[in-house]
Amino acid sequence: MSKLFKTLGAVWFIGGFIGGVIIHIIMEGNWLTGIAWLIGGAILGALFYTVGEIHEIVWENHALLREVLHRLPPEPGDKKPPLGNSRANLSALKDYKMNAKDEQR
Repeated sequence: MSKLFKTLGAVWFIGGFIGGVIIHIIMEGNWLTGIAWLIGGAILGALFYTVGEIHEIVWENHALLREVLHRLPPEPGDKKPPLGNSRANLSALKDYKMNAKDEQR
């Protein structure tokens, strides 16, 4: 796909140049239309070529990321043990009686 974009970019770039020269000749010296074709072809050619380069870089990153993910272990090795039951054991307070000196002042 990136080769297609790069090829389209080259075709647009060359086509814009050739089209600009031909339009300039056919329209008998109308340089404004010829320059518009040149600029349009250059912009579209550069745009398509850049999209092709971006696509190629993204595809390479995708392949490298797949390789890295393939090499990772299925589960992390430093897994922390579960903390267990978080509820406090209140059986030691079963027979506790609150005295007057235990109250807050």
